[in-house]
Amino acid sequence: MSPLHFELASPADDAELRQVLAATPVPGRVSVSFRREPSFFGAAAVEGEFHQTIAARDGSIVGLASRSVRHRFVNGAAMPVGYLSSLRVLPRYRGGRVLADGYRFLRELHGDGRAAIYLTTIAEGNDSAVAVLTSGRAGLPRYECFGMYHTAAIPLAHKPTAVNPPRGVTIRCAAAEDLPRVIDFLEHVGPSRQFFPCYEFRDWFNEAGTFRGLRAVDLHLAIRGDEIVGCLACWDQSAFRQVVVESYGAALALSAPLYNGWAALRGLPMLPKPGGAFPFLTAALPVVVENDQDVFTALLDAALAHGCPRGFSHLLIGLHERDPLIGAVACRQTVVYQTRCYLVYWEDGAAMRAQIDDRVPYLELGCL
Repeated sequence: MSPLHFELASPADDAELRQVLAATPVPGRVSVSFRREPSFFGAAAVEGEFHQTIAARDGSIVGLASRSVRHRFVNGAAMPVGYLSSLRVLPRYRGGRVLADGYRFLRELHGDGRAAIYLTTIAEGNDSAVAVLTSGRAGLPRYECFGMYHTAAIPLAHKPTAVNPPRGVTIRCAAAEDLPRVIDFLEHVGPSRQFFPCYEFRDWFNEAGTFRGLRAVDLHLAIRGDEIVGCLACWDQSAFRQVVVESYGAALALSAPLYNGWAALRGLPMLPKPGGAFPFLTAALPVVVENDQDVFTALLDAALAHGCPRGFSHLLIGLHERDPLIGAVACRQTVVYQTRCYLVYWEDGAAMRAQIDDRVPYLELGCL
């Protein structure tokens, strides 16, 4: 097999990139593919203001990976941090020199100096990827694990519980005119979390922004007096990002019809048929002043009530394992997906890595 050619993809490659995503499902008891329909680059807006996609070619595109950069709070100060994602290679091209050559090209891109360090995640159980990427092979950057990221799936297809905020706190949906106050609130609480994104006005309520598809009414605010003390959003990304069921394992394929019949009687979420997308909402911005559990629980109840009548099956919410808010989620989840978080850097990022303190990390689930 001749060496692959690596280059930056362009919007003209959109269809081929989406074909590679569809052809590289993640195996497991439920095999799923992560799609970006109808536009690969349109969906990339959520990853950051700067975005590049590497295409590996053998005539047509046979592999891809993405590099994005956005400002995040590191030790409380805003600075550019990269994110590496969407590493996909068609099965017949895996092995050999594809990884080494791909990272050599990524190292060249890294030479632009836009970011010293990067974040990335690897699904728990993907031992082959962990073994290769953390091997320290010549040319590969350093991969350093900084804990587990828990994505909890909370069912929506049941009668929502009442929203009972603490005394003096009101929970309400945001309005467009709340945006300046929301941004001020996030700038106030963000520095307490490591890698919390620095959000700007352009990130909100437009199709080219980070929160494309998010409406003001989908953002729930906790108000005490005249101050915002917490927020949580229900983000419908189905118009541009989807998780599609490719197949079920043998045991699950046999039991799925029985489960769906039982779930229909109980008013619980049903499993999609192969080829169907999971109808879920993604929780965004789960932040509360001083990590107040009662305020967060009220926001979570409001989010679940907001999602119930809209035809979605679950609310997915992601938190780092050290996040103080995780306890309020654990008692409600039915399934939890775990991924390992990594700091990725070459020699020129080692000094910055050495300075990063022990604040609780934050990753925005809908932007991973």
